[in-house]
Amino acid sequence: MPDEVEFQTKPEIALAMIGQALKDGVPPGAVLADAADGSDTRVREALEELGLRYVVGVQGSTSLWRPGEAPLEAKPWSGRGRPTKLLRRSQDHRPLTARELVMELGEKQLKRVRWREGASKPLGSRFVAVRVRPVHRDYWRSKPHGELWLLAEWPRGAQEPAKFWLANLPEETPLEELVRLAKHR
Repeated sequence: MPDEVEFQTKPEIALAMIGQALKDGVPPGAVLADAADGSDTRVREALEELGLRYVVGVQGSTSLWRPGEAPLEAKPWSGRGRPTKLLRRSQDHRPLTARELVMELGEKQLKRVRWREGASKPLGSRFVAVRVRPVHRDYWRSKPHGELWLLAEWPRGAQEPAKFWLANLPEETPLEELVRLAKHR
């Protein structure tokens, strides 16, 4: 192995290729990725820094704040020492996993969406999409992460949701467009 060749992880290679494509003038589109890359917060942050939209798979164990919630503001300054600035949680104000959130929303929130024609019939399933804030180490931040879409698929007959995605598409994005992009990968 030549000395100038350095080890790179799969996400690092993907981000380098995306960066090169942008430099080469390839028109930007939505980046689609599976949960192996999408669950990596650094990948999502790098895509946002590049100004790119994404719809990426995540694990059901991904921690999120419920719609409309965020971490608590920093504790009030006591007047001694440095002023406090880090976000916090409490016993009564805690995030939950994507799976727990979708289970809490319940099956009544699901909508049937068809995303394309299959070989013998249209492909479709049941989905829900809500605006959430990711948690990733927000207790080391002074401002919460921005809102993203959480998209979840809960197939008919399944006991719980099967797949989850995070997307930084605009708030007005229709459910059908979120599903189309998620399933396009």
